[in-house]
Amino acid sequence: MSRRKGPAAPPSRIAPAILAAAIVVAGFVTLMIRLEITQEGYRLSTLRLQIRDLENRDQQLRLELAELESRPRLRALAPRYGLAPAAPAQVVVMP
Repeated sequence: MSRRKGPAAPPSRIAPAILAAAIVVAGFVTLMIRLEITQEGYRLSTLRLQIRDLENRDQQLRLELAELESRPRLRALAPRYGLAPAAPAQVVVMP
């Protein structure tokens, strides 16, 4: 006579639920990390554009400064302000 086995205990539903929750959490974390990377990429692009604009502005200002400091321009402006070359007695050489 074979011994009849009782009904098997139903499989636990906790393990698959924990596994599903872990997969959902891992997916959410991955999504959030990718979102942060994308936002930082946009921020980096914006900063690169600002750097390029500032470098262009710096170049323009350096050119303007060179034009304002040019000797021909200063020589042309000197008479308007009553400036003339220094007399020999006005020049003092420091030892």
